[in-house]
Amino acid sequence: NPLISGHKISLPMLARPTTSAFTRVRLPVLLISLSLSCSFPFLSSAATGRNIISFARNSRFSRLPFTRLRNKSTVVPNKMAILDSPSAQRNKEPIWNILSSKVIPLLVLGDDHANQKQKIRVLEIAAGCGVHTEYFAQNLGRAFNSLWYQPTDPEVVSQLSIQERIKDTGLDKMGVFPAVSLTLNVNGVVEESSSFAKNDEIDLILCINMIHISPWEATVGLMKEAQKKLRRGGILFCYGPYKQGGTAVESNLNFDRSLKSRNASWGIRDLEQVQQLAKENGLECIQSVEMPANNLSVLFQKP
Repeated sequence: NPLISGHKISLPMLARPTTSAFTRVRLPVLLISLSLSCSFPFLSSAATGRNIISFARNSRFSRLPFTRLRNKSTVVPNKMAILDSPSAQRNKEPIWNILSSKVIPLLVLGDDHANQKQKIRVLEIAAGCGVHTEYFAQNLGRAFNSLWYQPTDPEVVSQLSIQERIKDTGLDKMGVFPAVSLTLNVNGVVEESSSFAKNDEIDLILCINMIHISPWEATVGLMKEAQKKLRRGGILFCYGPYKQGGTAVESNLNFDRSLKSRNASWGIRDLEQVQQLAKENGLECIQSVEMPANNLSVLFQKP
């Protein structure tokens, strides 16, 4: 059984029963000290004695988010490394619509949107199985003349899935790099070898469905890292459910209670608290956009 803060739990406890048409498959439970499964965050590091916050996946816990892709007619060995996320498949297009209509215009040079910026540098945090990596990188590759895209995820199985997606789509020849491990604590990135991006260099940081399925310390580290890595005018894009004025729609309140029952350090955050934290780290909340399924896209910019 995986561990959360030293307490053993079984994998079925982490997903509610569902009548979804998606086929549920059993996922391997990895007994390693620094991870849960390919879909849930962790809070322990026996090797270092420090608490480490791992990022969440593209899941609302209504079902097991990852399923292995299968080909009924033939067996392709490398395909077995690829994982899929039904929720990421559903939200990738609405999220891209916001990126293309509201974020890219802020990143291009000048006011003429026909003159696309020559190069865009993107850091994706909590990339999960790579559905967003594949979709966003393909679209950004068409919007910009040159692409630098670094996906990150702390789980090895997710990194392998991302890498197979990159190879299968030829994105490795278009400026998309292999996924690397990235975890956060209150001081920022835990990994000492996180030299994949220099300070003041990144145009866009993507953080999708992490803030509510991780301890608050992860969000603190996210804002600190965004302040360091983003260039002036760069954007931190966050997506997920939020409370506003201390409350939310009933379905999100139920979801909040469900999250906290699984881990007391998780939960849907107050948007105002996240905005204040961003402000304390030199970031300005320039817009929040209502999204399907009671989510928000929240845009922070480094002045």
